[in-house]
Amino acid sequence: MRPSQAQVERLRALSGVHADWVNRNLDASVEFQPDAPERPEVSDYNLHYLDVNPPADAEQEFHEQARTLFGLDPETGRRV
Repeated sequence: MRPSQAQVERLRALSGVHADWVNRNLDASVEFQPDAPERPEVSDYNLHYLDVNPPADAEQEFHEQARTLFGLDPETGRRV
């Protein structure tokens, strides 16, 4: 079942918010480390490598913006 047009528009807006957030918060110094000792021997790390280490307030900012787009309270995530 296709999502409603409103849902599609919200998801497009979320994509834009995410792209902007990544541009402002991407930690380019994080390296690809598939052989790091903390990784399990069998791992799909190389398929899902997303090491971004934003400050907690930056992560909170993204969640608040995303919640607002979807009509939720930005702080609690509850329906408004």
